[in-house]
Amino acid sequence: MLKLRIFVLMVVLLSLVSSVRAQDNLLPNGGLEEDSFGQYTGRRSGDFPIYLPNGWSYWFAAQNGERYNRGDRTAIRPHPGPGPSVKEGRRALNIDCGFFTCTAAVFSQVNNITVGANLQLSAFAQVKACNLQKNAQGQIIADNCGSAIESGAQTRVGIDPNGGTDPNDVDVVWSAFIAPHEQGGWQQMSTSVTATGTTITVFLYSTQSSFADINKTYWDEVRLVVGGTGGANPAAATAVPTAPPFVAFVVPQGAQADGSIIHTVQTGDTVDSIAYAYGVSRQQILDLNGIRDGRIITVGQRLIVKPPESAGSGSISAGGPPDEATAEVTAEVGVPDTTAEAAPNEPTTEPPAVAVSPAPTEQPQEAAAVEPSATPLTPIPTVALPTAPVVVADAGSIDPVSTNGTVCVTFFDDADQNRLQEQGEALLAGGTISILQGANAAGSYQTDGVSEPHCFESLAAGDYVAAAVAPDGFGLTTPDQLRLRLNPGATINITFGAAQGVQPIVPPPADANPVVEEVTQQAEPQRTLADQLMSVSGLIVFGLAAVVLVGGVGLALLLRRR
Repeated sequence: MLKLRIFVLMVVLLSLVSSVRAQDNLLPNGGLEEDSFGQYTGRRSGDFPIYLPNGWSYWFAAQNGERYNRGDRTAIRPHPGPGPSVKEGRRALNIDCGFFTCTAAVFSQVNNITVGANLQLSAFAQVKACNLQKNAQGQIIADNCGSAIESGAQTRVGIDPNGGTDPNDVDVVWSAFIAPHEQGGWQQMSTSVTATGTTITVFLYSTQSSFADINKTYWDEVRLVVGGTGGANPAAATAVPTAPPFVAFVVPQGAQADGSIIHTVQTGDTVDSIAYAYGVSRQQILDLNGIRDGRIITVGQRLIVKPPESAGSGSISAGGPPDEATAEVTAEVGVPDTTAEAAPNEPTTEPPAVAVSPAPTEQPQEAAAVEPSATPLTPIPTVALPTAPVVVADAGSIDPVSTNGTVCVTFFDDADQNRLQEQGEALLAGGTISILQGANAAGSYQTDGVSEPHCFESLAAGDYVAAAVAPDGFGLTTPDQLRLRLNPGATINITFGAAQGVQPIVPPPADANPVVEEVTQQAEPQRTLADQLMSVSGLIVFGLAAVVLVGGVGLALLLRRR
């Protein structure tokens, strides 16, 4: 009997401990489970569905390229395992954007928080990002691969002490980024914050710098508890704007005596940027140089951009090898200089079955050493553009004795929307170009389509921004802003293009994915008189029964009195 009592006592104690542990986690569904928490809720159907655990919502970063940050090509769904097995419980959460990249966050808001309380968040993540093996024709011949660090896949967790739902909010306190590739199993991140409101938000954030055939992130065992060191994000007091993306530009090199054009690869050059600078196609450069994989070029390598005039342009066939007229030149210039430093890989515009290729980043990459220079601040695509758009600024003349510089500007009608002013594309009137230095305007000019280029002279050496506004009825085909570094005695020539009817793409606000419950409201069908009578038949019967009952009672009393 005593043993039975001890056993019952132990069971009770264990249940109490389990209850306390469950209550420690302030998140209503930190395990990302189903069952007692309810089923995963569908937010989007189709080829890229979104199913979220109860109490959780999602956010995607705005798309910034053909294959980068494609929230519309990202699926979120429960993961029961294996590959990997769940960390705890029966479900983990899977974010899948194979063949693309996705910057995604899932978040959960927690209410009834004590203002000033220190909170500690932790979560486990695992990523799998790699390219499947392919044959010489580019066809996939394997169904699995090992996660590759080259993908740049990384994760972090964060807390907004104010309860906001935008992971870009400067108040969010983040853990450090980690790269929890599958080879290391589940890996944990942690951060702590001091609550400034009665509602806080936890974020699980994942991103990649390169797309891959398999591109998955898994989350599990998320815990929010009272404790930790607390604190706030130091950047919340002094927010610093993110530096604009920097893309190295290419300065076209002149033609040879035989009419051919040979480009010597500089640091930061890509096949796309070289093709754009010379106004030729990417495929043309690959064919002329017998290059099969355009993602690998090296600094110092000499590439044929245009064959000798005797060879003619008709000798190039898309996808085929260079013809005999260009084979000798290819043999001479197609071999890279092995003493030069390797150029970074470039993004590719090939179909999804491709190798990992780096994405545009917010960190400046090393560019060709050309001064003065102009680089795009916020390019707005209007038509299908090359993966690595480039803006070419003509350095113009240099006056070694001058202490000031000059910026000359032109607006042209970019009828074919290729961002190059070609023969027959006239100057455009009604466009406005401003030169800004910081918050101050150094000059502004409205084009008349006749007297351009217009030059802003006697500008002090320094950094400027050239901003353009297209005429009415036109939309810019080139970036609307260029950052300029004007050296003493230099002249920079800048050309903006616009085309009639082009509508610029307006980027969505940061919190562009509010959670909206999808409710299908169906029209109520017309009801016949019979249907209406049937719907209230129960009430009618009940009423008649009550009348009969009251009548019967009254009749019985009357009979008793007699």
